[in-house]
Amino acid sequence: MVPFMENEPVPARLAGRNSKDITMDTAVKQAWTGITCLEEWNRDRDTHGLDVVLLTHPRDDTDLVRLFPWSGHFTTDYRRALLRHLRPMMGEVIETPRLNVGLLFATCLAEDMINPDTRRWCREMLAMEALPALRRTGARYVCLGGLTASLTGYGRRLQGVADELGLTITTGHSSTTVSVYRTYARACQELELEPNRGRMVVLGLGSVGSGFVRLVLQQKEVPKSIVLVDRPNRVAHLEKLAAEFRNIADIDISIETSTKDGEIKPDSACYNCDYLISAISSWNIIDIDRIAPGTVLVDDSQPNCWSRDAAWERCKTRLDIAPCEAGLIDCSSIGYRAHFPFEFADHGPSGSRTAWCCLTEGMMLALDSTLEPTIGEPTAERVAKFNEAFDRLKFTAAALQCEGRRLPVDELRAAFPRR
Repeated sequence: MVPFMENEPVPARLAGRNSKDITMDTAVKQAWTGITCLEEWNRDRDTHGLDVVLLTHPRDDTDLVRLFPWSGHFTTDYRRALLRHLRPMMGEVIETPRLNVGLLFATCLAEDMINPDTRRWCREMLAMEALPALRRTGARYVCLGGLTASLTGYGRRLQGVADELGLTITTGHSSTTVSVYRTYARACQELELEPNRGRMVVLGLGSVGSGFVRLVLQQKEVPKSIVLVDRPNRVAHLEKLAAEFRNIADIDISIETSTKDGEIKPDSACYNCDYLISAISSWNIIDIDRIAPGTVLVDDSQPNCWSRDAAWERCKTRLDIAPCEAGLIDCSSIGYRAHFPFEFADHGPSGSRTAWCCLTEGMMLALDSTLEPTIGEPTAERVAKFNEAFDRLKFTAAALQCEGRRLPVDELRAAFPRR
């Protein structure tokens, strides 16, 4: 365990808290938050261990401040250096009536997982440190959050080690795909839009992006046209997907490429569409100022592919775009209530009923024996099964929000441009 700075008071949320310190929802027994949460939970409970754990990572160095508030006094470079000297650490333990759930943070950033010079180190850390740490929690299901799935070949590179340790891993990409679709569908419903009259652009055709299109094309109302956008070195992949999608639905399917560096061209369809769905690993490549009025944005990119602050400011002042976070699921139906300060829109003194979609997949596996873990790219059939299970478990897309700020849906509905 990393010691606190000398003479630095231990912040309450790091010390591990129990129910007498937190205003809890009646459906939840207790929650423990902070780096000592697992030790506190083990001391307070005589249990069989955790059922589901989300293996994730800090999105950037500011996430480290959520675990160590005192690190906010350090420079960005110092925080990043500090992270390299830490081991994977628990951030929260949550009890629901039927499940014990945890969050474990790996000690690498999203940018480390993208950087060719550090990707291998990240993979080795996950296999040699994070998975053994998860085994010690007693976890049955391990969900790969953030970029851990794409880093490990959609879980394939970790499966051997996980099997040896008795862990069942799942990428979370089936439930992520469903979350993107359900966020898009919620936006259409709440803003009273007509999907079959709109032009959709899907930026990033990896497992989530392609799975989303397959799920959309299974619905009664499909977009009038879809543009598939990815890097030039994936043209063959785009053409193959376009041919597949044309066989599913009789709509216009076209392809477009970014620059070789992943930058979006000024004349891109991304800036002339009704729905911009993004699931890509490129930071801040969408210029919010160029987005056409009347565009719904749904982003599941890691790191974010458009500025949340710029999008929120435009949404708030002009009411002509709807910037939506994907990947957030309302799990209140199973008594889920989390307290880790992720700044979800519903977070308050009694915590939040919102869970990351990757974690949701593990909870669904533990609760529904008809579902199977996702390793590799999720098939259309598997995504459809998870979509159906959402209804059985009464899971829903979280309220439309942009980095913790709830969208002004009523005002948007009244003012939203209709093209």
